Parts: sequence; structure tokens; C-alpha cells
Amino acid sequence: MKPEYEKILDNPERSFMAKIVTRQSRPLLSQAWHFHPEIEICYTTKSNGRRFAGNQISDYQENDLVMFGSNLPHGYTTDVYSRQIVIQMNNDFLGLDFINSPELRSIKSLFAHAKRGLEFNGRTKKKAAKIIHKILESGGMKQLLYLLELLQLLAESKNVAMICSEEYALDFNVAQLGRIKIVYDHIMDNFMNEVRIKEIADKLNLSEAAFYKFIKKQTKKTYTQIINEFRINFATKLLMNTDKTISQICFECGYNNLSYFNRKFKEIMQQTPHSFRGNYMSKTLQ
Repeated sequence: MKPEYEKILDNPERSFMAKIVTRQSRPLLSQAWHFHPEIEICYTTKSNGRRFAGNQISDYQENDLVMFGSNLPHGYTTDVYSRQIVIQMNNDFLGLDFINSPELRSIKSLFAHAKRGLEFNGRTKKKAAKIIHKILESGGMKQLLYLLELLQLLAESKNVAMICSEEYALDFNVAQLGRIKIVYDHIMDNFMNEVRIKEIADKLNLSEAAFYKFIKKQTKKTYTQIINEFRINFATKLLMNTDKTISQICFECGYNNLSYFNRKFKEIMQQTPHSFRGNYMSKTLQ
């Protein structure tokens, strides 16, 4: 299944769109996986779940701030209420001559880097949140000036990380995007149990050897790495939200060896499960 094309209605009186999007939940990737030529800035004010962008999957929390470039497939899945502020614009939303002016060189570069998806943190995220709310609360020229201020802040930010491991532009990857979604869906449904490679390879009409090569080429990761990321992400939620023992969490996440679970957890999270839970508990008590 390919990502759905989302048509964003044009408003002749606006050069860009800023809106609040709320949902009670959206647990299925088939409902969320989409693309559009507009660049998008998404700030999550309420929700947590899983974020898909190009060939990457990660958990997201409240105050998540990301930027998706033109035609980068993306989507959010969650079982809880979601409130997000979304800002969308074309590459040349103020005209080609304007975006190509020397003064906007850094913003033009920002748009180019956003093709891989950008995640902002630290001071940038705090400053951006204030500007984003001003964009929502204002109109006319003032709203446009706030948007330019936001874009300049993001363009100059040092608190930024690329989301995708490589450019994943829809223009030359549309045939593979649907196949990657099949893989993600299969993992989401089965990561807590034994994941049989043949089952997912058959869904793609590939041999097991060809499947391994396909995953490595498309995600720059092995299938085992992807499985471990899903399982460890799930483990962090259990560590934060339950009082289950680490041994119980290990087996519930699909592992059958506690030492292997501990090793993979530390490899991905840079700390042991015990330290992760302790750090989380100490922060909640502050």
C-alpha cells in the first residue's frame, strides 16, 4: 500500500496554512501514512505514540517538534487523544524571486535539509513553541513575520537532528514506500512474539535473502536492528508506566533471554533498563 496523497486546500488569501489538528486516536498506520508537496512543521502539544517519517520509526511525546520536507511520507499513530499545531507551506510560498534572495539563503537551505525530516530539541524547541503560538493567535502581515522568524530560528538551530538516514524523496521511491509500510505493519503486529522472516518475505514476494537485502538498502539497518528498536521502544513504555519487573518486561517484549535484552537495551538507550526506570522516576518526583 502506497502512502496516500493528501490534498491541502488552497486559500487564495493565505500564502501558508496554520491550524490545530485534534484526534481522539489514530492507531492504524493505514489511516496516517501520507505525503504532500507542502513543507510541514508539526508541533505536538498533547499526545504520545509512534512517528513514521520516510524510512524511520520513533516514539514521540508531547512537545515533539519536527519538520517534514516536500513529499516526505509521514504519519503519527497513537491510542490516545492527540492535539498538534500544523504549519504548511510551499517551497516558494512567497514567490521564487523572494525565496532565492540572499537574505533567505539559510531558509532555502533549511527546506532542502527537511527532505530528510528534521527533529528539533533543546532551546530551539522552547523558543519555537512560543513563536508557533503567536502564529496561531495573529493574522495578516504579523502572522507572516512570525513565520519568517520561526523559519530563521529553525534554519540557525544547532539543536537539530536528521530523522531519515538518507534522502527518501517520494519522487523516486514511491514503489518502495508501500513495501516498507507492509514491513512496518508486520513488525507492529508481531514484534512481541517470534517474528518469522518467511512470512513477511512472502508478503513482498521476495526470497528471504532478497528480503534482507531490500531492508538493508531501504533503511540502512538490518531487520534484526529494526525488530530490536520496536521491542526496546515498547520496553521503555512498560518501564515508565508499569511496576512490572525487568524480567517480566523482557519476555513481554518478545525476548527470551534477559542478558540479551539488557545488552540490546543499553546499546539502543545508552543505559540499562534499571537506570532508565530510576532516572524516569526521579524526574517525575521533581
